[in-house]
Amino acid sequence: MSETPEINSELRWAEVRLPPSVSETDLDGMLFSLLTSWPRKMAVVLGDALGQCRERGWPISKEELAARIQKLVESDRLESRGDLRMWRFSEVRLKD
Repeated sequence: MSETPEINSELRWAEVRLPPSVSETDLDGMLFSLLTSWPRKMAVVLGDALGQCRERGWPISKEELAARIQKLVESDRLESRGDLRMWRFSEVRLKD
């Protein structure tokens, strides 16, 4: 039985307000540290990123992390395959 793709979040980066203790540069650095030139499932990246946020005491949700990754793809800083709003059916990677 195959799983039906569904949208996990439609949150856009413009709607996100980071806590004062976290800058976009901090967040981007953490996200980039989790990626390689090999594609990784968006769901896996988000799980790893959420764990990093918890370790650092950053109150940031998976939806907010996903919105930032989408923004980095739209800004041509990361590459993706699939609809990033469907976390288990999309991939993200560093640009070559």
